[in-house]
Amino acid sequence: MSKARVSVTALFLLTLFAGCAPEQAEPGVPVTVYTLGGAEDRSPLLENTLICPEGGVLWEFALRELFEIERSPFPPGVTMEDAVLQNSTVTITLSEEAPVMTGLPLTLARACVVLTLTKLDGIGAVSFIGGGEEQTLRAEDYILDTLVISDTEQNVTLYFSDTEGTRTAPETRTLVVRETYTADWYLNYIVEELITGPNAPGLRPIFPEGTRLLKITVNGDVCAVDLSDELLIPDESVNPALTLSCLFRSVTAQEGIASLTLWVEGQLLGDYFGIDTSVPLTSENVDWLLP
Repeated sequence: MSKARVSVTALFLLTLFAGCAPEQAEPGVPVTVYTLGGAEDRSPLLENTLICPEGGVLWEFALRELFEIERSPFPPGVTMEDAVLQNSTVTITLSEEAPVMTGLPLTLARACVVLTLTKLDGIGAVSFIGGGEEQTLRAEDYILDTLVISDTEQNVTLYFSDTEGTRTAPETRTLVVRETYTADWYLNYIVEELITGPNAPGLRPIFPEGTRLLKITVNGDVCAVDLSDELLIPDESVNPALTLSCLFRSVTAQEGIASLTLWVEGQLLGDYFGIDTSVPLTSENVDWLLP
């Protein structure tokens, strides 16, 4: 899953400044934005060089990208209510409705913001407001060598079609994960692997050839999977009931996910080859799909 990632709109309501105007971009000005590292990276944070549009305010551009970029340190649902620059300090207020971030994910998210913004001229600190508290941080508060995160191995069960195309068959894979990976990351991995197909002999794919994952969204315990329209191409080797059952079982095996909605090209799929998909798939209405 594209970093099956969710786009967040950052609202900049007010920009205050003292002594000089916020730094604006000339054509082709590069900006360094820090994001989370992946399992293949030695560092927990990565530097990304982006180009700010001409005339844009550099710190606003960088802050917006922190929420929207691939491997953003902020999970889906975390949004800003306000961002203000005053006396060389950017004060960020997160939405009260935002998911609560704690522990290492919160530390890394704040590190990404602080290290990104304090690289810009005129910004020396970042103040975070949320949960009734305010904390001001500077670049020297973070030493990357001390931001150690661990990788662990985790078994993931995926469901494919059996040889006859009549029943689901499990396949277990070992996944290297790290502490900062979000639920969306796991779900993107699962669906992408389902699309790639089984490794074990005797198992069959569950999606028509060419099917692509467009987006995954989690709202409460409901996972919305948006696929390309190749999903709707008739394929004699694919049993539609098995497709839904395998997808549901693979996704809901993840903690906190109880139901599934299926989308195609951004539209809720109401019918999948005669099967009603207009309502979320749950354990109650999936069990009858297969004998």
